[in-house]
Amino acid sequence: MESNTLESVISKVAFDIVNDKILDKNEIDKLLGVLSNDGVYAMWVYAKAENNIKENNLMEKFDSLFKIVNFTYESNKNWEKFFQAIAENPYNLLFLKDLLEKTLIYARYHAKAMGD
Repeated sequence: MESNTLESVISKVAFDIVNDKILDKNEIDKLLGVLSNDGVYAMWVYAKAENNIKENNLMEKFDSLFKIVNFTYESNKNWEKFFQAIAENPYNLLFLKDLLEKTLIYARYHAKAMGD
């Protein structure tokens, strides 16, 4: 039986990011730095610009987080419009930043535990 609590989804997404080799520890650290210093949109743009980061796979993993908290924007996965819509509500934007930070921190620990 699969749990759909927020905490269980965060830990599953974090594990999958490392286990599926979407990000390594160095890439996780870079994304966390951009997210912490510059925000959610900047993190996505950075991931999109980095050749070695599989941005589509990363966003697909994050999408399961977005769905559990009803942050969905279905327009052929137009992430630009998704982030614009989220930014219209500062509370949602801050909540999303917290979710992404926690997920990336968990992913960092998974990467360390796996020897990455």
